[in-house]
Amino acid sequence: MSILVNKDMIKTIIFDLAEVYLMGLVGVEEKLAPILKISIKSAERGLHIKELTDLFEGKVSENEYWRKVIKVNKWNIKVNQLKRIVRDNFQEIHGVRETIERLRRKGFKLGLLSDHSKEWIDYCEKKFDFHKLFNSILYSFEVSVCKPNKKVYQLILDRLNAKPKECLFIDDFPEYTAAAKNLGFQTVHFTDSEESVKLIRKTLYG
Repeated sequence: MSILVNKDMIKTIIFDLAEVYLMGLVGVEEKLAPILKISIKSAERGLHIKELTDLFEGKVSENEYWRKVIKVNKWNIKVNQLKRIVRDNFQEIHGVRETIERLRRKGFKLGLLSDHSKEWIDYCEKKFDFHKLFNSILYSFEVSVCKPNKKVYQLILDRLNAKPKECLFIDDFPEYTAAAKNLGFQTVHFTDSEESVKLIRKTLYG
């Protein structure tokens, strides 16, 4: 794996949140499978129903999403149990906070662009206090639009007063980094967390 960027042009770095800074839904399926006595794959599919996008776009509440998950999948589990499992899964990914703090000290302007729900963000901001690390933040539920819609990329650029060619965008979804690249961003596809963190550090501050 390598990062092909023109680091001399980069003034602003925009991070995704879930699976880049914090563990998000990934891993929840492993906790659900033994409880529901289903396969991990079935649990994963069960979480990714249409209403997940509606949740991230602020069109349904977290309770409404979980009730729909239970109904669609015919799962024998309570909403409060699902809410507790997903919150227990939210954990900082090792090394990312330290990397962001160092980039901030180096003088980079920092942004956060995340598809997420209001209820989960309220919980995560209170627990991890990560939002203070960034110059500007844009959550999908605020604007009712998710990546890879180009509107959200332009909105975070406007908030940061930044140009695409001077921005490095970091996300775990290749579809989202591809959309950013088409708009002129430099990009990093965040995969294996330890390796990605090392490469970001090496590329941007040696």
